[in-house]
Amino acid sequence: MARYNGTSPDGGDSLTTNLNEWYSTGDIAWILTASAFVWLMIPGVGFFYSGLTGKKSALSMIFLSFLCVSIVFVQWFLWGYSLVFSKTGGRFIGNLDNVGLREVLAEPSGDIPDLLFALFQGMFSAFTAALTVGAAAERGRILPSMVFAFVWSTLVYDPIASWTWNANGWASKLGVLDFAGGTPVHITSGASALAYAIVIGRRREINKVSPNPSCLPW
Repeated sequence: MARYNGTSPDGGDSLTTNLNEWYSTGDIAWILTASAFVWLMIPGVGFFYSGLTGKKSALSMIFLSFLCVSIVFVQWFLWGYSLVFSKTGGRFIGNLDNVGLREVLAEPSGDIPDLLFALFQGMFSAFTAALTVGAAAERGRILPSMVFAFVWSTLVYDPIASWTWNANGWASKLGVLDFAGGTPVHITSGASALAYAIVIGRRREINKVSPNPSCLPW
């Protein structure tokens, strides 16, 4: 494996340069596998939420979880990754240097290329949104929930993830080490889901007889 000696301003040209020579194929394979594992948690949480709701809402909760991947990844591609992980960002949020994944390709993020790091972290962003919109179960409709997920990812998840995981973030500079997403993922999604549920109100059928268990997905 060659020693990294810098890439062009656009992150490297794969047509003229072997952009893999600076990285271990084992590292790349593992992060790809880890990204797939995080993706599997998204339908997993969808099935979990569907089992907590009545028969009428079971499939919609699975659908919402899958939609989060599409909606949040659009936001992540446009400006989310740049707001969280731009290398010249501030203490509270990044900048738009990498908007549209501009200049994100082969420059290192740790021991892996920037582009792969963006994929891996994007999965966490989508998973966190999927955790949060579970508060819409038997309360909210799909379209408003997706609008909420898009806006929430920008205004809530991106700044908090930048504080914790960006080397320039204030929490990171204080020495906070968050390897599993306790702050950007779990605390953020839990507090946001509680606030979302309070705002949209109680379940409509809360005073009726508890729904019978169902297994519509199968």
